[in-house]
Amino acid sequence: MKKILLGLPAFCLLMSCNSSGQTAVIKVAEKTMMHEVRATPSPLNDAHVAVNPPRFMWPDKFPHLGSVLDGVPGQVDEKPKVLYRIRISQDKNFQKDVLTGERAWAFFNPFQCLAPGKWYWQHAYVTPEGNEEWSPVYQFYINKDTPEFNPPALEKVLAGYPSHHPRVLLDADDWEEIIAKNKNNPEARAYIDKAVRCISHPLKHLWEEIDTTNVVTLTNLVQRKSALIRESRKIVDREEANVEALVRAYLLTKDKKYYREGIDRLSEILSWQESKYFAGDFNLSTLLSMSTSTYDGFYGLLSPEEKQLLLDNIRNIGDKFYNEYVNHLENRIADNHVWQMTFRILTMAAFATVGEIPEASVWTDYCYNEWISRLPGLNKDGAWHNGDAYFHVNIRTLIEIPAFFSRISGFNFFADPWYNNNALYVIYQQPPFSKSGGHGNSHEGQHTPNGGRVGYADAIARECNNPWAAAYVHEIMQEDPDIFSKAFETKPADLTWYRCITKKERPAYSMRLSDLPACKIFSQTGTALMHTDIGHHTNNAMLSFRSSPYGSTSHALANQNAFNTFFGGKAIFYSSGHRTGFTDDHCMYAYRNTRAHNSILVNGMGQKIGTEGYGWIPRYYEGEEISYVVGDASNAYGKVISPLWLERGRLSGTRFTPEMGWDENKLDFFRRHIVQLGRSGLFVIYDELTGKEPVKWNYLLHTVELPMEVVEEGGGLRILGKNKVDGVSVAHLFSSQKMTYAQTDTFFVAAVDWKKRLGKTLPNHYHFTATTSPSNQVCFLNVIDVHGNNRADAVVDREGNHITVKEWVIECNLDGGEKAFLRIENKKKGVSLNFDYDLNNGATTIVDQVGGKRVEKKLVDTLPDLEI
Repeated sequence: MKKILLGLPAFCLLMSCNSSGQTAVIKVAEKTMMHEVRATPSPLNDAHVAVNPPRFMWPDKFPHLGSVLDGVPGQVDEKPKVLYRIRISQDKNFQKDVLTGERAWAFFNPFQCLAPGKWYWQHAYVTPEGNEEWSPVYQFYINKDTPEFNPPALEKVLAGYPSHHPRVLLDADDWEEIIAKNKNNPEARAYIDKAVRCISHPLKHLWEEIDTTNVVTLTNLVQRKSALIRESRKIVDREEANVEALVRAYLLTKDKKYYREGIDRLSEILSWQESKYFAGDFNLSTLLSMSTSTYDGFYGLLSPEEKQLLLDNIRNIGDKFYNEYVNHLENRIADNHVWQMTFRILTMAAFATVGEIPEASVWTDYCYNEWISRLPGLNKDGAWHNGDAYFHVNIRTLIEIPAFFSRISGFNFFADPWYNNNALYVIYQQPPFSKSGGHGNSHEGQHTPNGGRVGYADAIARECNNPWAAAYVHEIMQEDPDIFSKAFETKPADLTWYRCITKKERPAYSMRLSDLPACKIFSQTGTALMHTDIGHHTNNAMLSFRSSPYGSTSHALANQNAFNTFFGGKAIFYSSGHRTGFTDDHCMYAYRNTRAHNSILVNGMGQKIGTEGYGWIPRYYEGEEISYVVGDASNAYGKVISPLWLERGRLSGTRFTPEMGWDENKLDFFRRHIVQLGRSGLFVIYDELTGKEPVKWNYLLHTVELPMEVVEEGGGLRILGKNKVDGVSVAHLFSSQKMTYAQTDTFFVAAVDWKKRLGKTLPNHYHFTATTSPSNQVCFLNVIDVHGNNRADAVVDREGNHITVKEWVIECNLDGGEKAFLRIENKKKGVSLNFDYDLNNGATTIVDQVGGKRVEKKLVDTLPDLEI
């Protein structure tokens, strides 16, 4: 992990603390904070590494985009085979005690802990003629207290790896014990019941099964390909579930009838590769997965011809995926389908066939080392930048690979601190029986923790002995004891087989979620979650916030500095739109676009699509009577310049024009301060906005169930948002500039279920916009009261720059003063927050009461630790 690299020309100091000269406010001027393709080495020069030994990574010699949309041929870039060398030493001239390596990909794992002190490293590209092109020499530091995480080298793992089968789905040495353990297990019985049903339903050819009536009506190439992939996946995924159940039923019973049906069924499915209806990398990886399971599980029953059929398919498909991944995957910010499923599938194929086909030795080397180099999380804070819906599709990968590696190596791969951090993300982002905090593709469908998420928390509780994950599972299962079964054979998230074979038990219920702190910030990912009663969803007021260095690439949205509010686990002020596709018009203009979120538009223009449209969290405080987070979206706005997204736009017909919401950037500075006032349900949102010229500032709020009620009050606007249960968010919005407002119940572009995927009418949502007169700068103050029908609305009074609500006094520059400031105080509780350029040089001072003791904090900007 490393600090983002900013040279002196790349940032300016807006204020500096007189006492120490330390920067209080940092204005980042980099085009991106992160890159679609790695641009910097890791460890960076002068880095103090976070783990010993560090993982060494460097930019590709031949960087490329690769395929930009699944199933649609895009730009084809040259990706020649490469050879790299690396040397590491405490001697800067590399003359003594040098650790060296040679790899066919741009990363290296030393597999030995390094002594504390200063180290030097350097990597080289080796030309086809054998010449070495060396990088500059970088230095890094191992501190005495740097934690160690040093799995064994692959050679050591393979030395003790069994030659018998099964060895991936389970170890043959444990087979009888697993059968006995699961004899009366309802989850094991579900596999057997599924297999029995499968035998009674003969399989037809793909062309007889697939429904293409919707596909032929579509004229857009991207939509046609996407719809075809979806329709074929319905059939392929159904048959994957059947074959996997047949294999597992055999492993649980040793009844050969499951083998005969399984191999006959798979033989037909493998022939589908030649069909014009077979498309997409997920479908191909599904064939690899089924072939691997069948080969490993049925190994002792397979005829030589059946073994050869399976090995041929594993070799051909596996080599295709390996050649796509190598010198591509390791240096991409996120390669969605690969991390979600196909990398796991190739890993299992490699270890199922290593020693039996030569290609598997290379795949095994790559997959094992790549996991150690970059995974489980693509950063260290434990959150998921693509949001919850796309966190769920990584669940099997996040559990099954490290569980398998731990079993065959004897090393605990779950000791990576990411997992305990991730347990908190799972809880704070979506508490029991609550809607997810949102902020990623398909966020709107995450109404309550599903069986996959709860099963994942169960696995983390077992593997990490994590009491909070155990509490999450226990408190949900108290009300929904069958929650695990609801994920059975959910393709990317079902951990039923993990539970059938694991020897680890979930720890006892010893902690309550209500004992957790109210607030949790994940600064690398750029996510903040604030709660009033996280352990009791019916009384919980929640606010989620996003300002992320990942920008709006991948499955993330253009919603920097956006927030959502909830009560009782239901959304109130919430992101609008429907996930109708990845790059269709509604998605790009009314879902991914900033206009769909509770953020700011500048002259009606939104944020860039791509890593260039980024935000970040400069400072935060997780407190008791006061919690606080600041998001900076100063660099998020402007024209779309990402080569990846411009190509996707070209293929999809997306117009990145002013008429659709993207134009030259007129924004200079945008910071959003969010303060949680104890557990009162009161949240203060304060915006500092400065333009490069006078602009109209558009303040956005959305609801998805009921229209907002808007009245002018106290020199500002009172916006009442409600859900259909009993949740209320009352926004008291004030501005330093005069505002007009409007509300509409229609989308910028209508939502059409062109894939026939959602199977329902897509309702309109409600969109509120407050617009100022043109000005160079403005501040907005929004005091939001989130509660249920168990109490009246809090009374908010304003006198000039002074706002009072309950026992709290809030002050900010509502009179149009030039310098922003925000002061909040509760004298009765003895707590306060003070952000003021004049008095504190841009720092934030906080006085809190924690456990009955006074706590004082002074916060200045800190650049996040970023991985790529």
